Amino acid sequence: MKGMSRIAGTLLLAVLALPATVAAQGVAAVRKQVEMSMVVVGQVRIAADGRVEGLQLDRESELPAPVVQLVRESVPRWRFDPLPADVPAQTAQTPMTLRVVLRPAPESAEPAAAQPQPASFVLRIVSARFGDTPADAMPRMLSAPPPRFPKDALGARMPATVYLVVRVGRDGRVVESFAEQVNLFALGSEQQMARFRQQFADTSLAAVKRWRFAPPTRGDEVGADSWQLRVPVDFLFDVRRPKPGTWRVYVPGPRQRAPWARETADSGVDAFADSGPQPLGGGRYLLSKLGDG
Repeated sequence: MKGMSRIAGTLLLAVLALPATVAAQGVAAVRKQVEMSMVVVGQVRIAADGRVEGLQLDRESELPAPVVQLVRESVPRWRFDPLPADVPAQTAQTPMTLRVVLRPAPESAEPAAAQPQPASFVLRIVSARFGDTPADAMPRMLSAPPPRFPKDALGARMPATVYLVVRVGRDGRVVESFAEQVNLFALGSEQQMARFRQQFADTSLAAVKRWRFAPPTRGDEVGADSWQLRVPVDFLFDVRRPKPGTWRVYVPGPRQRAPWARETADSGVDAFADSGPQPLGGGRYLLSKLGDG
């Protein structure tokens, strides 16, 4: 893919530059897990029968050519759920948010820093969101006391983002919560990283018990018994959420699914990480797998 070597080189430099905040022993194995991701936003026109009839990317000229090529080759081949027969047949312009990830190819056993060839890397779409929910059509956060920064992670200067899924009851309290993924922005050994992830997840889940929400005031979900949201929780120092179209480098944690969570069309959890709380479900449902095409 044209331009892939330049992106792969960026990842190699980022891997080498990512700080090791704790003892260096065992860090080399974790370096192989580092990935680089970018949020891509735009609009997709979806026909009544579920076919994609058009695609527009925001600030396309500023995106890396391999990213544009991947999105333009993949999205037009996707299929969404057809509209019911009683819905007027018209092509809908739907907001779209994708996360594209570059990571070392899983079959390679060599350290990432020793892989200069583009063929040693994989660029793929890992998560997606289609449509925007108006603020008054989803629970509104009234109070969100921040979680306590884990003492060990604070001492090690270990930044993180925890991706939570929560179920909010009609009284505005969080009925259930689940940590889907914990990404870290510095390096340690496998054991240290696992311990940090558990600490970040535990303190986030403890904090959400104190959060309070206001129910939605309009939309199809107004009368629901509860609502499900995906919420990013940041533990950052000098790391900032990147703007769409820019790369972010991190060590991804294992992805898990809450057994009670509403089924969604995405295969990942982190396309939602840079946009605050977002509802689960709703909008046109993607039938294709994100890797199709």
